[in-house]
Amino acid sequence: MKKLFALFSIGLLSAAVTLMTGVPLLASAGVLFGASLCTPKVEGAAYAGLNKEVWVDTVLEDFYADDMFLSEMRDMSSFVENNTINLAEAGVNPEVLINNTSYPIQVDQRADNAIALPLDTYDTTNTMVRSIEKAELAYDKIESVVYGHKQSLKMRFMEYAAHRIAPAADTADTPLLQATGAVNAETGVRRLIFADLLRLRKKFNNAEIPAEGRILVLSSQHQEDLELEDADRYEKMIDKKVVKGFKLYELAEKRLPRYNNTTGAKVAFGAADSGTDVHASFAFHKDEVMRAKGEVQLFANEKDAKERADILGFQMRGLSMPIRNKGIAAIYSPA
Repeated sequence: MKKLFALFSIGLLSAAVTLMTGVPLLASAGVLFGASLCTPKVEGAAYAGLNKEVWVDTVLEDFYADDMFLSEMRDMSSFVENNTINLAEAGVNPEVLINNTSYPIQVDQRADNAIALPLDTYDTTNTMVRSIEKAELAYDKIESVVYGHKQSLKMRFMEYAAHRIAPAADTADTPLLQATGAVNAETGVRRLIFADLLRLRKKFNNAEIPAEGRILVLSSQHQEDLELEDADRYEKMIDKKVVKGFKLYELAEKRLPRYNNTTGAKVAFGAADSGTDVHASFAFHKDEVMRAKGEVQLFANEKDAKERADILGFQMRGLSMPIRNKGIAAIYSPA
């Protein structure tokens, strides 16, 4: 009955459009019918105050800000189906013959391996906003709470991405370097110097990582080390946001990957600080790391009878990781 009424209404409106504009009846009806299909779905009266689509859109908006290194990572969200990325690992590339005189030329079949990557699940803890607060406060507390959940999701996603990008071992394709400056009397570990960044550039060059698209995320401690070494050089680096061919970003110390300052072992994500951990700067090539975002859901109890409050929390599916363990690096300060 509702559909019949909707079609009848569209018919009346299209007739009115025809009279006013001269557009044929069928054409105007088609436009209005299409517009009705494109109108965003709004949840029922139960979610008048906590419109799920509105608040989910708020979380998604500018999730990868331009001032975050996440914006540099290859976006593979278009490959996500049912919160899983389905890819294929390419097989061996063909050889190249020079001045060949032997025929027939060898024929090989490339064997690709299918890979299914389920997205990680990020859940925020729930927040309660009592009805009396909404009535008495001069600002929209729900809006403020949703913004807080968005920031927490962004920071946690970025922190996990940084940890995954940082290599676990030193190889030709995944350099793990030590700072070689003087010992910092306050922390007891070596300071980063500009010569260390030259070594990083050389490592990337030897691994044939393209010069365009190199990214470096410096810790605040390493920035301080460079400024103390050469303030003028440091200021130029900050102004240009480039150092030794790497585009520069910064990240709060607590969000950075950690290494044991004696053994160089990478510390597990979320592990307690052992007292010998140091936060590392890390680098990558933008085509060698990926990010993807899947479903975002708002879970809410509006007008909870027991609490006399609205209770809400978010769940986000997402993934960030190196694509093939190449073109990623880290620098830590050893004891």
